[in-house]
Amino acid sequence: MLPDRVHGVRAARPGCPVLHTWIEEKIFYPAAREAAPDTKDHVLESVEEHHVVVWMLSELKDLDPKDERFDAKMTVLMENVRHHVEEEEKEWFPEVRKAMGRNRLSELGEEMESAKKKAPAEPLAVPSAKH
Repeated sequence: MLPDRVHGVRAARPGCPVLHTWIEEKIFYPAAREAAPDTKDHVLESVEEHHVVVWMLSELKDLDPKDERFDAKMTVLMENVRHHVEEEEKEWFPEVRKAMGRNRLSELGEEMESAKKKAPAEPLAVPSAKH
């Protein structure tokens, strides 16, 4: 079994990954593509990574942690998320930060913060789930 802290994350903040993916897809990615058009392929890949994550979350939310597949699914989910974050942070976020500048990033941060209230809790309500 995975450590209890992993199971606790799911119980304590079940909508956190869904919130993250929804806000990125609805607000950040369109702004990134507009500011830094060369990031188009990175954005499209990130949306596909979100697709995998939200479908795994939809499976995990109803799966008993004692199910023999739970730990395997959770491990794959965590590996996917780590890969996704590393790729964004190292490969293309620096380009977006440079293209947007401080003021635009601050505005975007405020827009993303206020959008949290609109984000769905259901993983399959994220736009990439429908692709």
